[in-house]
Amino acid sequence: MTDWRGLRLLVLVLAALVLTVAAFGAWCLVQVVDTRAQERLVAQQNTEADLWARMLTARMEAQQRLLVSIAQGMHTSLLDKPAVLDALMQQEGSMLRLFDSLHVALPSGSITHHGLGGAVVEIDTNGVEALRRTIAEGKPNVVQIQTPEDASHLRVLLTVPMRRADGAVAGALAAVSKLPLATLIPEPLGAVPGLQYVLLDPDGVVLAHSDVTQRWKNARELWEAHWAEWQSLSKPSAASAQTVAWGARLVTRVGLPLPQWQAVILRDMSADMLGNQGLPVQTWLMLGLGLAILTALAVWALWGWLAPWPRHAGAAVAPGTAEGLTAHRHGEPGGAVAEADTPPVAGTLAMLDNVPVAMLLEQNGRVQVATPQVGVILGYFPSEGAVLALDHLFENPQALAAVRHALVDLGGFEGLVQLRKKDGDWVWVEVLAWTPDRAPDSTVWRLRLPWRQGRSVPSWPVEAHAWRDGLTGLPNREAFMWSLQSWVTDSLQPPKALVDSAVARVPTQGCLLFVDVDHLGMMNEVTSRDMGNKMLRHIGRLLHSHVQPLGDVARLGGDEFAVLLPGLSLAHAQGVAQALCDAVWRWQPSWGGERHWISVSVGVVAVDALRHAPQEVVRGADMACYEAKRRGRCQVAVGQVSTLQAVSRPAA
Repeated sequence: MTDWRGLRLLVLVLAALVLTVAAFGAWCLVQVVDTRAQERLVAQQNTEADLWARMLTARMEAQQRLLVSIAQGMHTSLLDKPAVLDALMQQEGSMLRLFDSLHVALPSGSITHHGLGGAVVEIDTNGVEALRRTIAEGKPNVVQIQTPEDASHLRVLLTVPMRRADGAVAGALAAVSKLPLATLIPEPLGAVPGLQYVLLDPDGVVLAHSDVTQRWKNARELWEAHWAEWQSLSKPSAASAQTVAWGARLVTRVGLPLPQWQAVILRDMSADMLGNQGLPVQTWLMLGLGLAILTALAVWALWGWLAPWPRHAGAAVAPGTAEGLTAHRHGEPGGAVAEADTPPVAGTLAMLDNVPVAMLLEQNGRVQVATPQVGVILGYFPSEGAVLALDHLFENPQALAAVRHALVDLGGFEGLVQLRKKDGDWVWVEVLAWTPDRAPDSTVWRLRLPWRQGRSVPSWPVEAHAWRDGLTGLPNREAFMWSLQSWVTDSLQPPKALVDSAVARVPTQGCLLFVDVDHLGMMNEVTSRDMGNKMLRHIGRLLHSHVQPLGDVARLGGDEFAVLLPGLSLAHAQGVAQALCDAVWRWQPSWGGERHWISVSVGVVAVDALRHAPQEVVRGADMACYEAKRRGRCQVAVGQVSTLQAVSRPAA
């Protein structure tokens, strides 16, 4: 007995595994998207920090060059004449007025101060130390002057050496420049939440900040939680941007070479990262509900596919129903109910697909597989038969119930039933149905046409071998024309009995297929003529196998074949022709280790035995096949037949 509980547990485990893999895949996708977003933000912020640092450096260098120009134009004799410098500071148009104050230091240690309007502006100890370093080292310096009382400006002291004609340092000239904070902090493009600009001096003191309340604080006060990371980031380096991530914050630092300041940009990445974005509760509920519904549907489908619910012994089963077929084993006394021990049907499906007989396999009222010959009789080809309900084929529900009663009571059924074709017409079919012992929920149906079984073989006027094609073994052109004429004659014969008139009468209408192999001459040149002959033999067997339930196949000569399909409508015959094209295309013969694709073009014409002459029928189908080749080959084209005067049916 099959362990259904184990199968269902396996389905649940697979569903849980699918959900886990889906969740992990979603997490990986979020990580990849966030990584790409962070890389984009890092590149953008590095570029922004570099531009900001270059702007500040260029501004300080411009101030420094101006002071150097003033120092070069000033004679060293003016260093000990402070009155002259005061006068120059008051003179309109003087370049000295571009600064707030000037300061002159001599090697002796004396320092004079000169301000605008005669005001005396002192400098702090940092400024005095910068002047002394300039005299001692002969190099310019830049230091900031802390003025907490001025919340809108940053004062910077610039120093340059003054030299005599022999190059010796005669003193140092310093100037105080007042820089507006609004020009030091960039203006962000648009509203960017969590974006901050910070300008630090070499000691980590905040010189400028997007938040003015943070000015003159120490960097450690601002970033106490990330102080160790900041120390590794703020080590002296080249003036290139360095970026690290502090959780959801992106920190970029770049150094300014001349003032030795540090420009820092901090950005909150939460708004740009999927992993940090919070979706509304309603959205999460809708996603969870949708995932639960999809999972339930998948589990239900797999559950029913892997293991149909078994019936317990003693359960009541209505005879003649599909459920009865599932529960009963034929041959058990008293119709005892047993659990279905159904083996996998994959092997059965593969076997039926290659049987040259019109057969179909039905399971629980649905057609699981049908041979190509079923498509020739009913018009439902294998790809369509897999989703076909059996009750759709029966005109009378009582007829299907009678078949099921016979299957339950006798283990099989044999008789005539009327089935619905795909084009809406009805056809009488001789049915042989049985239920395999090891598959009680399945039924095998074999279909045959009664008029086809009762039709006599045409009596050829000469030896049989003269009417056969020597290569394929199929009837040749002469035999086919004789069969076509015999069909016309048989269709004109009156039925022997009234009961047989609707069942065994040969149909007077049908279709003719003209099949031509595409590019056979080229294939003979690429491979060999022997290979071409093998292809013709295989295609002949393929055509005969597909249409043998009701059709006659012949090789007309060369690469041309003809198929007569009595009783088929034009739409039905087009489906048969397309199925033949697909079957030939799927066959890929091998030659010299390479695969070759073979195709056929098919012309289809509708035939009326009372109105059309055999020669005109073949000619019309040939012209339709020519049209299919003209359109590009490997397809089906429909043609017409010239109409003759109507033929009267003999009296009964």
